[in-house]
Amino acid sequence: MDIRDTVANQAETNTIIPIILGLAVALGGIPLVELVGSILLDDTSLTALVIRDLLVKWLLAGFVIGIVVFVEERSFSSIGVGKISWKDVVGAVLVFLVGAVSYPFTTPLIESLGLETTVGGLEMLATLPLGFVVALALTAAVTEELLYRSYPIERIGELTGSPAVGAGITFVFFVLFHIPFWGLGGTLQISVNAILLTLLYLWRRNVLTCILAHAITDIYAFVIIPRYLMQYVG
Repeated sequence: MDIRDTVANQAETNTIIPIILGLAVALGGIPLVELVGSILLDDTSLTALVIRDLLVKWLLAGFVIGIVVFVEERSFSSIGVGKISWKDVVGAVLVFLVGAVSYPFTTPLIESLGLETTVGGLEMLATLPLGFVVALALTAAVTEELLYRSYPIERIGELTGSPAVGAGITFVFFVLFHIPFWGLGGTLQISVNAILLTLLYLWRRNVLTCILAHAITDIYAFVIIPRYLMQYVG
């Protein structure tokens, strides 16, 4: 092996290690923190869980951005940050509409399986102050799209040569981390939105598009439904 091969191998190693670290934080950070928190912390009130959720998601998202900027030394475009066009807006709105329409159809199916739907979780969110709920929705939109959509899809796509592989892996992690709060039934319903958001990202390759779709969806689900439409749900 000559000096050029050694340099090339070293460069490849220096590229892969930050990506592996970033993927571990992005895909495994939230479940790991929640596991440790459930073991060490006695305060399991909904308010405490929401505050912890907000802090953890922003810290992990900031950590991943730090890896991209300071370790990988790459631009935000490498994680799908681009300009918003009318196609992005239309795509985001369509994802929201299709996702919202899916719930009346999935609710009877989930109930027929003897599982709980998202209604229980929505009722819990309705007990929180409005500001908390809005912060929860917007935080989920920004951080989850970075941690579970754009960064891992782009980096796994680089490692495997297939963005579709990255999309499939991130979809699984995204769905699984919803189970502790929403339950299996509610998570199955949320998986419809996960599929739509994943397809939206693969189409537009713009995380801002997914953030917009996710934000609209969560504001509708967390704010409008619990406070104004709960009597028509479930």
